Amino acid sequence: MKRTVVELTLIILLGSFVCFAENAPFFNEFFAMDTATRDAEHATPDLQVSFAKELCFTGISWTGFDQMAELKNALQSHGLKLYAVYFWGTIEKEGFQIQPGLPDILEIMKGNEYFLWLTINSQTWKSNETESYQQALALIRNVADQALPYGVKVALYPHAGCWLDKTEQAYQLAQDSGKPNVGISFNLCHWLKVDGPETNLDLLIRKVKPKLFVVTLNGAEPPGDWDKLIQPLDKGSYDLKPLLKTLKSVGYTGPIGLQGYGIQEPVKEHLPRSMKVWKELVAALSTYAPIRISTDDLNAFREPTGTWYSGADAMTDPQNEALLTSLPGLGVLINGKDGKTNHLITKEEWGDVELHIEFMVPKGSNSGVYFQGRYEIQVLDSWGVAEPKHSDCGGIYQRWHEEPGIPDDQRGYEGRPPRINAARPPGTWQSFDVIFKAPKFDAEGKKIANAQFVRVIHNGIVVHENQELSGPTRAPLFNDEAPKGPLMLQGDHGPVAYRNIWIRHLTEQK
Repeated sequence: MKRTVVELTLIILLGSFVCFAENAPFFNEFFAMDTATRDAEHATPDLQVSFAKELCFTGISWTGFDQMAELKNALQSHGLKLYAVYFWGTIEKEGFQIQPGLPDILEIMKGNEYFLWLTINSQTWKSNETESYQQALALIRNVADQALPYGVKVALYPHAGCWLDKTEQAYQLAQDSGKPNVGISFNLCHWLKVDGPETNLDLLIRKVKPKLFVVTLNGAEPPGDWDKLIQPLDKGSYDLKPLLKTLKSVGYTGPIGLQGYGIQEPVKEHLPRSMKVWKELVAALSTYAPIRISTDDLNAFREPTGTWYSGADAMTDPQNEALLTSLPGLGVLINGKDGKTNHLITKEEWGDVELHIEFMVPKGSNSGVYFQGRYEIQVLDSWGVAEPKHSDCGGIYQRWHEEPGIPDDQRGYEGRPPRINAARPPGTWQSFDVIFKAPKFDAEGKKIANAQFVRVIHNGIVVHENQELSGPTRAPLFNDEAPKGPLMLQGDHGPVAYRNIWIRHLTEQK
């Protein structure tokens, strides 16, 4: 019997899929949504999981609660993961409702790092109505509380046409829920539909990163309807590389899912092509590699490190809002019980860099991020400040005249306030994304260019651009200037926690 062109193409593609993992921790978990794995030839969970395994996907996600026990058995049999279960909640003026069957599904999901993918609908509320927001928070908290004893996280799923349709809205809900197991999903196709490609995606990802649990993507040809906005990865003109670069630069190491809703081609045709393109994208971006400064321990920092310690998460101490406490575990560095200890200084030194760092301060607290140990971006509880100064969060701290005889009110100079106060409330995670250029020197050691903060982004908002510094800011580790220096985290001005520190050396060709 003669083989068809499609069959031969499939054999060639399947033969090329040698599963691999990148050396860096990025993009190692690529799963297929069941919208991409299901068709007439792949109707059962076992057939879908089996084909995903052949193509080197690390798992799949699932829509609704049907066939969950069968799906779990198939995944265990083939050694793949279940990444998320998509379900609905509704908010109406008389109250909220959760898709029936959640308790039984949580029992099946128990003991695994699965996500509940929660989309929120409403027939009676609009998303800009205050009461609807409070109703949504009540729904989210209810789901989160049910999921927590099972070790399951909740990822809010912004969906075009639903009450919850915007990524930023999902992020705000996740923050305001006050639940550590609640985060969000960024879904490329829905973002393209609701916000459009003219929105600054780089800034959006940087803003929502502290709550970003999962990402979904696909090929796309915006603008248009779903037939244009959801395509296999080898189709559509939308360039995925900028999104993937941003995910790398902010240290996103979570799972990425392939959306496939509405694709009319057979699964055996489009799914292998998408995996092939995915591997090509990962290979093309392999040299774009930020380095993680570990917050699991203190090995990256010079002695003495004082009373800094690592925990699984930080939060305001319920007994004292001016202090931080922590959960047992690793991943977050906290500067002791009272918040007054040594600065953390990296062993490695840096010149021109891109830095992503996340931090938390309780009420009234203070710290700072010093580039090269010399140039400070201020960390402060500045929540609610109407007219921020250089000393507020996100400010470039002032320089200081040390010479005797100068009045104190004239000693400070060259401080730059942030354009806007982007600070979040105390006790919540915040982020800086900074591009910094070190001072430049000629062959004789003479400075020929000042240090410069090319861009400072605070919680997804640009607060500085192209700000030169004639020398070190106040209280530096070193009073001189040099081509390189360590990163320093101030530890003696009050309680502070840091996590997700990613740094990337910059060259002229980025």
